[in-house]
Amino acid sequence: MKKLFCLTAGVLALALTGCASDYVINTKSGDQFFAHGEPDRDRDTGMTSYTDMNGDYHLMNTNDIAGIVKK
Repeated sequence: MKKLFCLTAGVLALALTGCASDYVINTKSGDQFFAHGEPDRDRDTGMTSYTDMNGDYHLMNTNDIAGIVKK
């Protein structure tokens, strides 16, 4: 029973860590921001939201972004 629990917990941990990737957001002004998880683009507002490595939520104008690269 204990082996089954450990195996299930291990598989669940691997599945959850595989879901969130890190991204680098490059701006047209040359700044770089690091996002944990894929940034979300809202076409209605023209804003991109992301969560940084510390878990803080940020909004950025999508027109200021030069590119987003998966790390």
